[in-house]
Amino acid sequence: MSDLNSMMKNKQTNCISCPNKNCFCKKCSPEWVEILNKRKTQIFYRKGQDIFVAGQMVLGLHFIQSGKVKVTSTGYNGREQIVRIATAGHILGHRGYGREIYPVNAAALEDSLICFVENDTIYEAFIRNPEMTYSLMIFYANELREVESRLKCQMQMNTREKVVSSLTYLNKVFGIHPKDKTINVQLSRKEIAELAGVSSDEQVVRIFNDLVKENIISKSGKKIKIIDETALLKIVEPFGMG
Repeated sequence: MSDLNSMMKNKQTNCISCPNKNCFCKKCSPEWVEILNKRKTQIFYRKGQDIFVAGQMVLGLHFIQSGKVKVTSTGYNGREQIVRIATAGHILGHRGYGREIYPVNAAALEDSLICFVENDTIYEAFIRNPEMTYSLMIFYANELREVESRLKCQMQMNTREKVVSSLTYLNKVFGIHPKDKTINVQLSRKEIAELAGVSSDEQVVRIFNDLVKENIISKSGKKIKIIDETALLKIVEPFGMG
C-alpha cells in the first residue's frame, strides 16, 4: 500500500463519530447519518491539488472534513480571482448544483480530507431531512451576501483597502493560530492578490511593508500576525467592515 493510501486509510472518518461539529450531515436524522456514512466517498487531497475545475460535470456535493480550500473563477484574460476560502464544515460544489458543469474551480490550500456525496443521495437527503435543507439554504444565503458585499466594496476600494479587506476576511474565516497567534492560514502573495482583487503581487508586498512599518501587522514568510486589529479595521470601516 502506498504512503498516500495509508494516510487516507488512517484519516477515514465515520459520520456517526465525526468530530466536525459544523458538518451539515449533523442536521440529518440518525438514520440518515448512517446512510450518508455508507454512501459517501472520502478523498484525501494534497496541497495544491484540484478538487474540481470549471467545466467538469457536477456529480454531487463536497463536504470539507478537514483542511482548507480556495474557490476561484478565471476571467477572460486568464487571471484567477479567489471568490471564496473554505474550511472544515463548509461545502463545495454547490455553485454548480442543479447545473451540468461547475462554473468555478476548487483546490486544496493544504492537505485536506473531503467527503463526497453523489447527486441522487443529496437530493434524497434534502427531501427526508428538512433541518439539513434549511441549514444549507441559510449557508447559501450567507455566502451569497458575503460575496456580494466583498465584490461591491472592492469596486470602491483603493489598493491598500483591498489588501486590508482580504486580511480581515481571512481572520474572520480562519481565526488565530493558538500557538503563534498568526492568522490560521498561509497564502502566497499571489493568492492574496487574487483574493484582494489587485493586479500584481508587488502591490501586495508594498502594502504589507507599509502595514509592518506602521506596526499594524508583523510578517514572517507566509505567516501574518495582526498586532493592532483596531487600526486594521479602521482602514475598512467606511465600507461597513470595521
